[in-house]
Amino acid sequence: MSSIFILKAWGINLDRDKEKTINYDIQLNDEQREAKEQILLHPFSFLIGKAGSGKTLTAAAIALDQLFKKNIKKIVITRPTVSTEDNGFLPGSLEEKMEPWLVPIRDNFRKVYNKKDILEKLEKDEKIEIVPLTFFRGRTFENAICIIDEAQNLNRSQLQMCLGRLGQDSLMIFCGDYQQIDLKKKVDSAIHDIEILKNSRFVYVKELKQNHRHPAVFEVLELLNKE
Repeated sequence: MSSIFILKAWGINLDRDKEKTINYDIQLNDEQREAKEQILLHPFSFLIGKAGSGKTLTAAAIALDQLFKKNIKKIVITRPTVSTEDNGFLPGSLEEKMEPWLVPIRDNFRKVYNKKDILEKLEKDEKIEIVPLTFFRGRTFENAICIIDEAQNLNRSQLQMCLGRLGQDSLMIFCGDYQQIDLKKKVDSAIHDIEILKNSRFVYVKELKQNHRHPAVFEVLELLNKE
């Protein structure tokens, strides 16, 4: 079965794909390019990896590329607002309350495409839409790529809710790390359900292994997790 047939069967309209030269600030490495190829063939994808393995960066690069090529109409981003720190009451609007949680996501988009004015305009025009997980329920995201960041902090009911939001001509990418579960009970994390979901032909799971941070990161975190 050809890739084109698979994509059309999943509802991805290749007729919108236009050749366009875009100057990105980073290039995907081999394992990230392999992940991109498969992500575009599957409605649901899970990028798993340790801190610094480039999960969210890869998802951001894929989503921006598809948006700029007009293969999708928007990018939707969410993440569970689970914290291990007590920041107290945060005043302001919903957008202002969400701002601290969005810094890492925006940072990754700017690493991929360091044109702050263009990215801000895409947000203003809702081509990039930040949606609190609370407001995912009841939505159907069509003609979009949805990025679920910090997916290890979803519980099973939240995972089910996210999966049910996928509309026509859309893809959903979950980014998560088994070692960074912030839920009070780690066993409640929906990341453990990947073993069940990966048996579906609609689901792609990829573990990213290359470290994009200081070479010491993987080693010291591994020592802590052994304890």
